[in-house]
Amino acid sequence: MRYHKLTEKQLHEMHREFSIFLSSQGIDKNEWDNIKKNKPRDISNYINLFSDIVWEKILTDCKFMDFLTPSQVFLFETNKKLAHLIIVKLKSKTLDITTSKGFEIMLKKIHDDSVELFQASKSYSPTRNLFIYNQLKKGAIITKGERYKRLKSYFQNSSK
Repeated sequence: MRYHKLTEKQLHEMHREFSIFLSSQGIDKNEWDNIKKNKPRDISNYINLFSDIVWEKILTDCKFMDFLTPSQVFLFETNKKLAHLIIVKLKSKTLDITTSKGFEIMLKKIHDDSVELFQASKSYSPTRNLFIYNQLKKGAIITKGERYKRLKSYFQNSSK
C-alpha cells in the first residue's frame, strides 16, 4: 500500500465508487459475495488497492494546503514541480491566527514587527503526491487557497 487504508466509514460513504471499482476489476455482486465468503483475505487486497486509487485522486487534485497553529501559519501552493510556501509567524502568543477573526487581525498588523513573513519554494521529494500526503499526515488540510492567495498578493505589493 502506498498510502493508508480508508476507514470503514469512508468506505461506506464511497460504496457506490467501490462498486464501480469492483466492476472495473471484473467482479460483480455474486463474485464479491463469493470472495467475502470464501476468500476473506482478498477483501483486504481490494480495499487496499481502492484506497490507494482514492488517495491518488485526492492528492493529484490538491492545489492548496494550510497548516495552522495559533501563532504560525504554513500555506502551500502545490504546483506540478514545486511547492510554494508562505509562512507567517507571530512573535506574540496573544493572537490565535487559526480563527478567521485572528487571521484578519494579523493581516491588519502585517506591517508590524510582531509579524514575520517568509516565502520559499521547495521541490518535491520523493514525489509530489507523497509530499502532499506527508503534510496531510502532519496535520495540514486541503483548502481552496484563500489564505495563500491573500498573502501572495501581499508579497507582490510589499517591500517588507
